[in-house]
Amino acid sequence: MNRTWFLRLPLIIFSSITACSSSESNLPYPAWRLGFLAPPNMEAWTEEATVEDVSGHVFHGYESGTLAMGYNSDSASWPQSIGWGAGRYVTGAGLPARIHVRWQSLVEPQTYGVTLEVPEFARQQMLLQAPALMGVAGLAHDPEYYNAVAIGLAPGGIVRVWITGPGLEAIPMMCIRAQVEPKGPDQGRYGGRYVTLTARSKPFLQNNVIPYGSWGC
Repeated sequence: MNRTWFLRLPLIIFSSITACSSSESNLPYPAWRLGFLAPPNMEAWTEEATVEDVSGHVFHGYESGTLAMGYNSDSASWPQSIGWGAGRYVTGAGLPARIHVRWQSLVEPQTYGVTLEVPEFARQQMLLQAPALMGVAGLAHDPEYYNAVAIGLAPGGIVRVWITGPGLEAIPMMCIRAQVEPKGPDQGRYGGRYVTLTARSKPFLQNNVIPYGSWGC
């Protein structure tokens, strides 16, 4: 096992245990989901993800580590179909007011952090339903809630946020630029070492420059 990954296991386990819960969510579904994704080949690693809901309750330990991402030798653009991302449900929480994320962009490498102020129109979207796109063509599809927040993390600190749901087309909500974390990866722990970039991303990087400016904002 890569020693860099091994060192993170206790932190991930501990942060998951410390997540608090609330019974005051008042949502039309049991929980909403938080997920992370990256453009093709642009590998990243989430170090921390914290949620504050509209009631002021704080939920720790929602970082996913690896992000949902594909490999494409010809492109590093956001996929046309945005999925849920790698993550899990934020149980016991009301709608999100703020989401703090700190992550490593492994292809640069660089560490970024951002606190997303979730706009009210995004929360209102999370209470709506729409017919799912999945299913058998020609048949009516049951409506699904937009009960998922997908956060895209790209080099240069670009952060894009979509609201989506099971079988629903993702709706873009915001795009901002995060700040560089001055302490570096893991807040200066582990000698400033980054998670190791996998071999699958290296062919694209050997033949292409990182396409800064192509991810929005």
